[in-house]
Amino acid sequence: MTTIEYHFNIMSLHLGLHVIETLRVLRELREGWHVLQFPDRTVLIGQILPALSKPGTTILWVGCQAYTRRYPVIIERQGAECWTLEIDPAERRWGHPKRHTVGDLRNVGALYPPDYFHVALVNGVFGWGLDTLHGQNEAVEGLARILKPDGMLMLGWNTDRSSDPTKLPAIEQFFVPSRQPHFDRRITFPTVTHVYDFFSRKSSA
Repeated sequence: MTTIEYHFNIMSLHLGLHVIETLRVLRELREGWHVLQFPDRTVLIGQILPALSKPGTTILWVGCQAYTRRYPVIIERQGAECWTLEIDPAERRWGHPKRHTVGDLRNVGALYPPDYFHVALVNGVFGWGLDTLHGQNEAVEGLARILKPDGMLMLGWNTDRSSDPTKLPAIEQFFVPSRQPHFDRRITFPTVTHVYDFFSRKSSA
């Protein structure tokens, strides 16, 4: 094999890998577009995120996929500060470009300073990877540690995939139902099993 043939083969290999990666990203984006058509995502993007993303607010978004890639932009558009957390290192490209953490939500209390966040948004995690009651309770305990007093926790979950997290011991110990206008009751949808619950961290937690 000549030097030219060797370099040509290497270049062809790199081009082939690039095409495969491009096709994979396009597939993820296509699947993400389908998810964004669900009514719960419409409410999340059009109402929940803009309402919570006030100037000076620190927000943690948990769970990064292709269809969440614009969430940090939406959150920071009005002056909030967004951090993202995802357990899979391969999905970090969908998180915040500067403030992203690769880690397990069950260990969230050790990943960020105490009382740092005004808001924690945990959507599509319970029942979609974090499935055990023990693991979910660990996550809520850690979230209580990193949220400021009266900070908001949003749990988005599917009633056919997870037990009701509002019954978790850590919720009862560290949180009360949110009394913030528009977030003082569960949001449900007639055509999907997804719901949103909102809590405020107890000042004494």
